[in-house]
Amino acid sequence: MKAEVSLYLDTRRALKSGAYPLKLHVYFTAKMERWYKTDHKLSNEQFEQSYLAVKPRGEHKELKIELDAIIQKAADLAKDLGDNFTFEKFERKMFRSKASTTNVIEHFAAYVKVLDKNEQIGTASSYDCSIRSITAYLSEGKKNPVTHISFAALSVDVLNKYEQWMVSKNNSKTTVGIYMRNLRAIFNKAIAAGDVSPELYPFKTYKIPNGKNVKKALETSDLNALYTADVAKDSFMEKARDFWFFSYQCNGMNFRDIAELKFKDIHDTYFSFLRHKTKNTTKEDPTPIVVPLTSYIKNFIEKYANKKDKPNDYVFPIFQASMSAKERHRVNQNFIRFVNQHMQKLVDQLSLSFKLGTMVARHSFTTQATRTMGLEFAQEALGHTTMNTTQNYWKGFENVAKKNMAEKLMDFLEK
Repeated sequence: MKAEVSLYLDTRRALKSGAYPLKLHVYFTAKMERWYKTDHKLSNEQFEQSYLAVKPRGEHKELKIELDAIIQKAADLAKDLGDNFTFEKFERKMFRSKASTTNVIEHFAAYVKVLDKNEQIGTASSYDCSIRSITAYLSEGKKNPVTHISFAALSVDVLNKYEQWMVSKNNSKTTVGIYMRNLRAIFNKAIAAGDVSPELYPFKTYKIPNGKNVKKALETSDLNALYTADVAKDSFMEKARDFWFFSYQCNGMNFRDIAELKFKDIHDTYFSFLRHKTKNTTKEDPTPIVVPLTSYIKNFIEKYANKKDKPNDYVFPIFQASMSAKERHRVNQNFIRFVNQHMQKLVDQLSLSFKLGTMVARHSFTTQATRTMGLEFAQEALGHTTMNTTQNYWKGFENVAKKNMAEKLMDFLEK
């Protein structure tokens, strides 16, 4: 089955000129048809004496050639796509210029739109930062910013020089790696779409750097100092500490997942959730993470939860149902910033010598869980889909944490 195409004069409402918009009608099935605007506005007479005429004359003959070219291009594309027809593929081939198909900037922009539509706002922001950085590098020293970057321009040599430029600007290897993996994904998508030759793919030779991100985890004495510190009741610091330890107690629960938690997720003896980070990217159905309702967790929920109303209501007063995806992302980032700032103030008050953010709660849980229960337990608790992910995650912890775990293996000796 292939899509059928035709030109259609939309006479429902005349334009100010008295003409009507000419549209391209694409029909695939009864439930799959669309109308696309063209650059032409015609009267009934022009349409009949050009496109519908068997032997048009004069200016109508030239117009018919233009309109026939539109319909021929659309028909050829529909034929080429055949049973694999989708409107997304058709639109990309039909309406994008040759220049845009080879422009890395436009490929990034198109994918950011897809991510925004899928409410993957954080990932969209990452891709946007990537292409802004690459564009800034290629624009350096030029009078005007670069607006077109061809895939062919991003050779192995250029990528190596870009990496050096990023490091010279005090960016970490981790940041470079993130940006390069995003660029690699765009290359792969463009090649799969037939917009770019596989011969231009630079990542067979260019190696993406892996930053050595040492993960910070708190020892028992530090956790005790933070938890028992004297702070003002109902203060911002108390709230920040409570949410930090709630994350730690709940399998190192990400703060976005805390904000997304709903009353329907809470059961008699446990609550469960799907990680926001992976629920839209995992091909298989993700396994919910289960957290037992300890007395600490019950007291925390009772202290901070909204008044229970409907199962789909948020548990905590962080998000509101009326918020857009971008608003939720912004509010979540602000809440994380709030917790980080006040937890660091607490650390400084206690004269402790480390930086403390929300991710340290997850890392601290990982350390405790792996030491006491092993990697398999940690994998399930953290919501990792593979053991390899958990092992790589554990590799990032400081050597002192690994040393302490190794020494515990000899605890069976009498003291």
